[in-house]
Amino acid sequence: MVILVSTLGFDEKFTIRFLMRYAGEFKKLYVVTAEPIDERVSRAFSLIKDFITRYLGNIEYKLISVDPKDYVKAVASIKRIFRENSTESFAINVSGGMRALIIELLLASILSRVNGYLEIELENFTGIIRIPLKVFTLVPLSSEEYLIVKKLALHGEMSAKELKYEISMPRSTLYKYLKELVRRGVLEVVNEGRINKYKVSDIAKLLL
Repeated sequence: MVILVSTLGFDEKFTIRFLMRYAGEFKKLYVVTAEPIDERVSRAFSLIKDFITRYLGNIEYKLISVDPKDYVKAVASIKRIFRENSTESFAINVSGGMRALIIELLLASILSRVNGYLEIELENFTGIIRIPLKVFTLVPLSSEEYLIVKKLALHGEMSAKELKYEISMPRSTLYKYLKELVRRGVLEVVNEGRINKYKVSDIAKLLL
């Protein structure tokens, strides 16, 4: 179960489609909009509330309004969402709303080191981009980590034993790096019987 956060402008359809994608998989919704709240925004939020009541039932939701012109105060206000739910995973949709508001929400999530995904719906409605939030706090690879990730990118799934044959590195050191790279989301573990194999994630592809 995740917590949903969505920016809202004059059009409710981005948030409603967002809710539909996560129906049954979320427990709370935060809608972030700009102050002063325009009549069109109020109408859009009313339609979102009506959709939740009709189709999703007893779901907790909250409207958060901030003044985008005061970006320091706006980011601080949005950070409270993440601080109050610090152990949760988030899906953040920034398809609607003001550009300044979108940047402030993204900045708040980065500063809060939030787990989850950022979603952006394409303007022509042909698809959705989902970006792991870990991407925004990436730590550069060390030379040893780069060697491991590069080998996996070239060869595909490999066990630690197979990797050791490819690179000159003590076994204990290799396992230490593999554990850390998995923790950071750079590598993924694939279980094949009693053997763990490793493969690169999308984050690793960005780093390479």
